[in-house]
Amino acid sequence: MIFCDSKGILNTCRKDLQIDRYNNPYKWGLCITTNLGNRSGGMKHAINGADVIIAASKPGPATIVKHHIHSMADDAIVFALANPTPEIWPWEAEEAGAHIVATGRSDFPNQINNSLVFPGVFRGALDVRASSITDEMCLSAAFELASIAEEKGLHKECIVPKMDDWEVYIREAVAVGSKAMDQGISGIKCSWQELSSKSRSIIDKARNETFMLMKKGFIAPPPNADFYGGLKT
Repeated sequence: MIFCDSKGILNTCRKDLQIDRYNNPYKWGLCITTNLGNRSGGMKHAINGADVIIAASKPGPATIVKHHIHSMADDAIVFALANPTPEIWPWEAEEAGAHIVATGRSDFPNQINNSLVFPGVFRGALDVRASSITDEMCLSAAFELASIAEEKGLHKECIVPKMDDWEVYIREAVAVGSKAMDQGISGIKCSWQELSSKSRSIIDKARNETFMLMKKGFIAPPPNADFYGGLKT
């Protein structure tokens, strides 16, 4: 992996990061543990030959341009996640040779949004009274998300579930809670079935309360969304 910040590629030759390594040990740690070839330069040098780019930088368009994508490996994957405007428009990335393109927006295919994960992570941690949230718990949520996407059938314009697929959050919560118990950091022990039933009950209650508030006119429904699907009326 190769990381970039606003000043270029993270590497152990960056004088500014050497000087600041005690104040910013996280970034210096990335210099040491990634970019083993010690590549230097700017974003275009990092993108050259890459299989995947995950960008969460300044909004575009033209933060990333077509010739950057041309320089990537065959069947490249481009996550252009800046909002409200992705670093490169999806159609431009595809024209330049990208095989799969994702953005942070709901009006393009493959919306990558942290809302797909954090409710399930917090729900799972709370349901077992976890004392912390570990990397392994977060990875459990990610693997469960991937499993759900595979079960639904992957194709280039559908690589993740949508945010209105509320079963996702239940399964993530169970995976996260189970991992917390495995790691010995949960305050309580319960079975997979108990975890699933508890998460489902809480999430279902919250969804139906939201639906009721929409129905009574206290809050507006999201535009152009089938938010009511699966809710009790």
